[in-house]
Amino acid sequence: HKQRMATIATVRSPLISRKNRKLRARSTNKRMTIGDDGYGSTTSDNNPRSGYIAALENPSAMNWSLLSVPETVMLVSVILNASAAGIIFIFSNTIMPALATLDPDVGVYTMNTINTIIVNPLFIFIFFGGLISIYPTVVVWKDRDNFSTPTRICATAATLVYFFGQALVTVTQNVPRNNALLAVDPKSDSGADYWTNDYLNSWVAWNTARGVFAFIASIFGALSLAFMRKP
Repeated sequence: HKQRMATIATVRSPLISRKNRKLRARSTNKRMTIGDDGYGSTTSDNNPRSGYIAALENPSAMNWSLLSVPETVMLVSVILNASAAGIIFIFSNTIMPALATLDPDVGVYTMNTINTIIVNPLFIFIFFGGLISIYPTVVVWKDRDNFSTPTRICATAATLVYFFGQALVTVTQNVPRNNALLAVDPKSDSGADYWTNDYLNSWVAWNTARGVFAFIASIFGALSLAFMRKP
């Protein structure tokens, strides 16, 4: 009897060991692991949100994430700055050259219509919303222990370049010319002269300039994001 029990135990021992290994492996797969890159990941099939929850509990283990409000705001600013640059580019590269081929009265009428329709809440948000970079700029200057000097420089540059190069140029150069175009008689000689010799030259030049500045501001904003987790 003792010999039979010993034989059964010998046979069952590998089976028990194999079962224990499977249980340990399954338990390990459900744990949250932090890799060398600092990002949390999980292999659990039962709870795919467990990695995200663990990351929320330990945000310091992550190199960069949208859990930081300044980073989120700066990212939105970068997107808005780049969007504004794209809108401006379309005008200088496509719309204005196309309008220049039309008769002056048609060109003036069309441009006035565009200038009237384009002023809406969504456009204003996209065109000037990039200035929300003021908030993360203030934060990185106040919290110098957690944000590096390159972060502060790039965030400041993004804000100043967009304000002076895009927003201020728009208000002081492009908007007054839009208002002057709206006041002319499209069918008059003076209206045609203003459209052909002034507006199509000066407005387009200032438009191109603000587009370049908006693009530069988006680059500075992106660089500030790259430096934000490097004190």
